[in-house]
Amino acid sequence: MSEFLPAIPIGIVLAFTIGPVFFTVLETSISKGIKAAIFVDIGVVLSDVMFFIIAFFSTNSLLNSIEENTDSWYFLGGVLLVAYAGVSLIKIIQEKNNPENKEGALIENSPNLLKMVVKGFLLNIINVVVLFYWVGIILYFGPQLEMNESKIYLFFIIIISTYFTIDLGKIYLAQQLKKKLTDMVIKTIKIVVNSFIVICGLFLIFKGIV
Repeated sequence: MSEFLPAIPIGIVLAFTIGPVFFTVLETSISKGIKAAIFVDIGVVLSDVMFFIIAFFSTNSLLNSIEENTDSWYFLGGVLLVAYAGVSLIKIIQEKNNPENKEGALIENSPNLLKMVVKGFLLNIINVVVLFYWVGIILYFGPQLEMNESKIYLFFIIIISTYFTIDLGKIYLAQQLKKKLTDMVIKTIKIVVNSFIVICGLFLIFKGIV
């Protein structure tokens, strides 16, 4: 079982990696509630599953493609992130503020949970860095696991389970801030989060051009 122990710290690092998903999950918990944030996270996990499957079954050809077209991969991912966050920013800026109540900012009563899953899935799937991450995990730990499919699957499950468990704690703690925040503050958080995603996208575009 010692060969699976590295999966736990990898999951922890993944949960606390500062990136678009990290801030989006926290922002969703604050603005839409725990359930919505959990479903966003489920979407993220589903995209990780897809990335893992792609990376596992086409590691060699995919690695060659990445090595030969790294700039193009970065550029494409950056454009998609900027487009995603740009559209979100426009919607946020245009939306009207809800009236505040005495207990703090209002939370959307019935967020579309399928929409939340799709949101998490798309946000993670368009970030090509995540694909590079899973390719790297398989290339490094695959040989240590004797390239045994069952062992690699279990290794992946432990990583994702650790990540998701920690994220549930983050979601709960973030939602506790809700009563101390006004609608204007939450709107500002949304703007900051999406601006950060735009910056991440621009950084990838820059890496793809330079």
